[in-house]
Amino acid sequence: MQNIKLPTYPAPLSCLCLGTASMGNEGLTGEPLDKAFTILDTYYAMGGRFLDTANVYGRWGVDKTNASEQVIGRWLTMRRITDMVVTTKACHYAPEAPEISRVTEADMETDIEESRRSLKMDRLDICLLHRDNEAVDIRTIVDFCVKQVDAGKITRFGFSNYRAERVEKAIAYMGEGWQKYFAGVSNEWSLAMENAEGYCPGNGMVAADMPLRILAEKKGFGIFPFSSTAHGFFAKLQQCGAVYEDGAWSNIDQFRGNRNWLSSANGEAYNKLLAASASSGISVNTLSLQYLLDQTNTIPVMSVSRPEQLAELAEL
Repeated sequence: MQNIKLPTYPAPLSCLCLGTASMGNEGLTGEPLDKAFTILDTYYAMGGRFLDTANVYGRWGVDKTNASEQVIGRWLTMRRITDMVVTTKACHYAPEAPEISRVTEADMETDIEESRRSLKMDRLDICLLHRDNEAVDIRTIVDFCVKQVDAGKITRFGFSNYRAERVEKAIAYMGEGWQKYFAGVSNEWSLAMENAEGYCPGNGMVAADMPLRILAEKKGFGIFPFSSTAHGFFAKLQQCGAVYEDGAWSNIDQFRGNRNWLSSANGEAYNKLLAASASSGISVNTLSLQYLLDQTNTIPVMSVSRPEQLAELAEL
């Protein structure tokens, strides 16, 4: 797997980040743990050195705890892995109280301390603030994030689900030398979403829209898109035998993806992906990632449910 050197992070990062949101959801022992370890082992063996997790991942699972971080921490320790870069996230609202914002200095400190213990890392690599609260002055947020970097508890901070305007104000406030603190932004982005007409992320999520991408290219910070294959949108079309021809979709009765994304642009993209897959033997799901990989300073976050799904990603 190839590496990317971002201007805002001191070490090279794998061009594809492995998402771990579901790891530990079904428990922290036995088959669920073995399954997670197998996926992590496979990713590492193919050269992957970049993981994505969050303090909230697993809190909706059977153990109601930060299970994903705990799984990764156990794996890093048991496998004696020292060269993996881990992104985690803090300040997400509690699943049982979504109406209460946790974008505060105290909540960030709480999450960071728990994440450090769970991941078994003295210093976290990248810590993203998981959800914004636009009622909080961005300068206040920057101040308590910078404090964590200066204290040596995290190497870089960043944002997830933040609008370009807020990111731009944060960078301006940090002034000269902001690259020593800020790594980048993780927002929703994929080829299918890009081609969807009038698409707007739901549930408080924020897209990596054009203003953010222009800002990222201008400043040189990273973008780490989640939902990078749009939940297998193009693969689901192929599985049901969907056809896009003469400006119309057909054979989509069994399609289980987002029907709001069945645009003409996605139809044209789908046909190109089918042709490329037929000639290369690479799945349309993997090929759709190439759109993001071709973007400047962009590292897609992709989750898998089986280690076999990682095999063809080794050449990226």
